[in-house]
This record gives sequence, C-alpha cells and structure tokens, in this order.
Amino acid sequence: MAGIQLTGLASGLDTDTIITQLLNAERQPRTNLTLKQTAAQAKSDALKDIASKLSSLKLAATALRSAGTWGDVQSVESADATKVAARTVAGAAPGGHTVTVGGLARGAQSTFDYAPPAVDDAIIVNGRSVTLGAGATLDAAVAAINADEGAGVYAVNVGGRLAISSKTTGAASAATATGTMVSAGTTLAGADAAFTVDGVAYTRSSNVVTDALAGVELTLKGATTGTPVTVSTPGPSKDAVVQAAKTFVDAYNATIDAIRSRTIEKRVPTAATTTDARKGVLFNDTGLNSVLASLRSAVSAAVPGLSSTLDQASELGITTGASTGGGTLSQDAIAGKLTLDTAVLRTQLDADPRGVQKLLGGATGTSGVAQALEGLLEPLTQTGGTFDGRVDSVARTLTSIADGLTRFDDRIAAHETALRKQFAALEVALQRNNDTLARVQAQFG
Repeated sequence: MAGIQLTGLASGLDTDTIITQLLNAERQPRTNLTLKQTAAQAKSDALKDIASKLSSLKLAATALRSAGTWGDVQSVESADATKVAARTVAGAAPGGHTVTVGGLARGAQSTFDYAPPAVDDAIIVNGRSVTLGAGATLDAAVAAINADEGAGVYAVNVGGRLAISSKTTGAASAATATGTMVSAGTTLAGADAAFTVDGVAYTRSSNVVTDALAGVELTLKGATTGTPVTVSTPGPSKDAVVQAAKTFVDAYNATIDAIRSRTIEKRVPTAATTTDARKGVLFNDTGLNSVLASLRSAVSAAVPGLSSTLDQASELGITTGASTGGGTLSQDAIAGKLTLDTAVLRTQLDADPRGVQKLLGGATGTSGVAQALEGLLEPLTQTGGTFDGRVDSVARTLTSIADGLTRFDDRIAAHETALRKQFAALEVALQRNNDTLARVQAQFG
C-alpha cells in the first residue's frame, strides 16, 4: 500500500501538505502581531505594577504626617513592678510619685467540715440556697455551689473539707455557709488594701486602683515602704514615628526598584519569542525617568520655613547612604534608594520632637516631606490620572491588536476553505479526464 495518499488520488499530489505550507507562509505576519500583543500586555502589566507601588508610597507618606503617628502618648514606670505596677489610662500629670503599700486587699475565706445529707436538703451560701440531693458527696456539693453564679464564691474540696472563697476582695467580701451539712469552721475575713500615694492614705477594696493617681492605674502586688512611680511628659511615640519612617523607606525603595528595573531593561531588537518580546517595553521611558527625578528631589529638598539644622530628611537619618563603603561600590546608593538610621531619628525625636514633626509634615500649618510627596503622587495615582491614562492607552492598543488577530484568522480560514475547494475541483477535473482516457484506450485496445 506504499505510495497511496489520502489526498490527490487523481493528481498524485499531497494537497493537505501543500495547503498547510501555503497557509503557514501566510501566517507569518500573525506571529509578528502576536509578539506585538505580548509586548503591549507586558507594558500594561509593568505600568499597573508601578502605579500600585506609587499608591503604596503615597499611603506611606500620608502615614508620616497622620494623627495616629503623632498623637501624644504618655508612659509610666514603676521602680519596682513586682510591688507596684502602673500604666496610664488617661492623660496624667507628668512627674514623680511615691507609693507605699501597707497591706493588700484580699477576699474572705472559710473552711467547713462537711457531712452528706440524709435526705434532699439545701446549703445556704452567702444567703443563696443551693439544693443538694440525698447522699450528695463533697465533690457534688462543690460543683453545685460553683454552678450558682449568684453566690459569688469559689468552692473547693481541700482534704475532705469544704473551702469557699469570695470572688471579690475587700473588707466587705463574704464567704459564709450554713446548713445541716456543714459545721462551723475557720474564717479569714476579707481586707481592704491600705496604701499611700505621696503621703496621702487610701483604703480600697481592690488591689487595682484607678482613683488615687489621676490618669494612672496602680496594681498593688506587695508591701513596700516606698516605690517611685514616674509619669512621662506627653509627646509622640518614638516607636510609632520610627515604624512609619521604616514603612515609608521600604515603600520608596520598592517604587524605585519597580521603575528602574523597567527603564534600564533593554529591548531585544529582533524578538522571536514571547520572552524576548516582554523585555524592554519601558526602556528609557521619559515619563518614568521624570517620576524618578521628581521623587528624588522631593525626598531630598529642604522644607521651606524651617530651621536650617532640621529642614531635610537626611538630618533625620533618611538618606541614600554612602556610595562607597568598605571599598565596595553601593549600587543601592547609586540607584537612589533610601536607608534609615533609626538611631539618628530617635536622637532627633529626643532633642526636638516638634521639629521632627514639622519636617515630616505632621504639624498643622507646615507643609513637610509628606505633603511634598503627596502633591507629586496625587496626579500620578488618582483615578483618571497619569498612570490610568497610560494604562488605558495600552488597553486600546491591545484591543486593536486583538481585533486585527480576529480579522487575520477569519481571512486565513476563508483562504483555507477556498484552497480546499480549488484543489477538490482540480481533482474532480483530473478524475474525469482519466476516466475519458480509460474509455478511449479500452475502445482501441
């Protein structure tokens, strides 16, 4: 059966191969169009990624000046937190105080002998009736008492005796029990805490005191002849400011990386693969290079109207770092990425917190670093802004290419149909000729 073909039975031609080769030659422009589509999609993806980084940077810049970052906070420290712990609960007057603890508050405790009831009976705990069944064990009695929240006590089996303790502390606390099942036991009365604050004596039913030192909660833990408690002056939290600065620097560097990686990546002159087509789609892009320059200017420029000793981000430890260090060239510094020296920032916050606040833009009436960056980033990132416009432009290009591919595919499909009809007609004509020739040859032998 060798040599038999499924097409071209009359002509002997491999019409399928011929048609495929003709169409492949015609499809070459489609490959170029597909690579162009890949490049456009890569450009759209890159622009969206950069826009996302710019939006994150804008949020980080806003956080530099936000009330949440610069709101006044206070701290309180106890010289011996094992005896007196302290924390602020509201605005407190700054300064030092002395707390002396003579005795801690405690709850009442009582212990009773217990005998199971012969019949159903009740035990009266702090005036509450707790029913027990006939023969109820001590453990059953403990469980029943603890199930009654209104009794206000904890019950426990201590070596075969019923022990109950008040859930509250203070001289007014109670832990009583009466009934046929219990007999008189030992009782430890509750007691109030006795202490002084700056020489003024107090008694309180709880060891957690909120009304002896305004704005400060004291937790009494042990007797002491005098524990210093110091309340700080209200001011911004250094930790919050440092964290906001770290977040800003990270967002800034991520933006620089996103832009530079695209603008320095070169195109492949004769891209033949989708990988090559995606490269260099934003190489040396003038708009992005302009954004880079503006960012660097905004973060390094002096803030007008401030003292020359504290009017630049570099004076807060926010710099591009040294271009060299240890004999090795710093590529991050050359790229314009920022570093944060937290020690420098903390020192400046200790020395002049309001000056730092003004420089970063957190003070009302002063336009600082945050506002400079926000003003730069707003038209770039806002809805309908610069990057939205660029992405929309690329989207229109992608739509046009997709439409072109559809028309191209329709044209190829129509041409293939026409070719197959033509070759089919050729085969029919040749077959008729062959049939006629065969009849003539048969007549003449």
